[in-house]
Amino acid sequence: LCETLDPAWATLMTDLRQRGLLDSTLIIWMGEFGRTPQIAADRNGRDHFPAAWSSVLCGGGIRGGQVVGKTSEDGMRVEDRKVATNDFLATVCRALGINPANQNISNVGRPIRVADPDATPIEELLAG
Repeated sequence: LCETLDPAWATLMTDLRQRGLLDSTLIIWMGEFGRTPQIAADRNGRDHFPAAWSSVLCGGGIRGGQVVGKTSEDGMRVEDRKVATNDFLATVCRALGINPANQNISNVGRPIRVADPDATPIEELLAG
């Protein structure tokens, strides 16, 4: 997968940078869940694994070159700086210039929060 994805990722970043669009475009590379660090012999693949997963953010509103969190050597558990989904969403909102505490109203008058009110953006990922 990396053999295909890495050049595509680099090309996208380079193209956006050359066009002057990288600072106003947020790229998020992630899945909706992690995958087991080991291949399941009985299934010839990897299972869903919500205990630890990775994501990559680049571009508008993000300070590059940062790493947040660390898994165990075998990748089975988070050892340092676990990031909650709500905090990740609050970070994306802030990078896009959206106040994560905002609340929208649906067409039937129902309030819908942008992010959990207790969510905390990951400050070290945000550009100054």
